[in-house]
Amino acid sequence: MHQDFHHSNLLAVDGTVTGVIDWDGAGRGDRRFDLVTLRFGMHAQEQPPGVVRRLDDILDALPEDILRPCWAHMSLRMTDWAIRHFAPGDVEHWLDLAEQRL
Repeated sequence: MHQDFHHSNLLAVDGTVTGVIDWDGAGRGDRRFDLVTLRFGMHAQEQPPGVVRRLDDILDALPEDILRPCWAHMSLRMTDWAIRHFAPGDVEHWLDLAEQRL
């Protein structure tokens, strides 16, 4: 798994993904965790219509025993990052996303 899989680490040409960069955190693990990481990355910026909904549909199809711990991990990770590096409003931003599935 990539462990830092977000839109800024994707290379694309004409809407087709052509590569994934920044593999220094890669390791063994459940690849579905990267989908949750991608979803959190999408929350950081405005996305084209339908992109978030498509990924949410994929996440909705994951087994709860996979999705819930992955979502909890990313919720803590991003909230902690915001507490340490950004303003209180950024913390609320990540907590709002966390609450969507916890």
